[in-house]
Amino acid sequence: MDNKQASIGIKFDDILLPKKNIDMKKWSVIACDQFTSEPEYWEEVKEITQKSPSTINLIFPEVFLETETQDQKEERISNINNAMEMYSNKHEIFELHTTCAIYIDRKTSHVPSRKGLVLAVDLEKYDYSKGSQSLIRATEGTIIDRLPPRMKVRRNAILESPHIMLLIDDPERTVIEPLSQNTNRLEKVYDFDLMLNGGHISGYKISDKEIMDNITRALNSLASQELFEAKYGVGKEKGVLLFAAGDGNHSLATAKAC
Repeated sequence: MDNKQASIGIKFDDILLPKKNIDMKKWSVIACDQFTSEPEYWEEVKEITQKSPSTINLIFPEVFLETETQDQKEERISNINNAMEMYSNKHEIFELHTTCAIYIDRKTSHVPSRKGLVLAVDLEKYDYSKGSQSLIRATEGTIIDRLPPRMKVRRNAILESPHIMLLIDDPERTVIEPLSQNTNRLEKVYDFDLMLNGGHISGYKISDKEIMDNITRALNSLASQELFEAKYGVGKEKGVLLFAAGDGNHSLATAKAC
């Protein structure tokens, strides 16, 4: 199965999650590229999370990229790196979950359920350039100027908190949906309301070999060249597109650049 995972660019990897004593509502914040014209939103987040462990201390909200001086940006990046070091060294913050994925189910004000799967992907199988035939591709133009500030944050970063959403075309619902039928076999690792009307999210740890093998087999089936050609009416010259970067492409591109 390891070879089958490698061929489609996925890996069940190690994931750090906050321990049970951490207030998850304060820990979890929205992606750094949201509310870019509303600094007051981010000020409210800062107010809510003060004196509590939170990912607000691990990210650079892009709303500040245009308003802060270079010295202020450098100081913010230094504070992010220091917070990562502090959180990692404090044994009461993180719990390591090895060789796993997380099945998530999120309720928002728009939909009762959005299901997904958190796992690692192979950057060697991702190419954001126009006309790319890679297994993982961008769905929007990549603005190269957006990468350097993100790369600065990553340069000395010891933790990774990307906001990448990859989409799969799975009309038979073979990958994600079966997991919702197996939650009784999974350990629920979080279940909480998100701050500022963000909805509710639940996470279930997947470490069962049978379930991981089923996910791998289902994704391999979607990556079949023959199925791809038949589904989209293309010739063999078109490489299989398995994962489309639907959001967070610049985060993925930054990881690739680093």
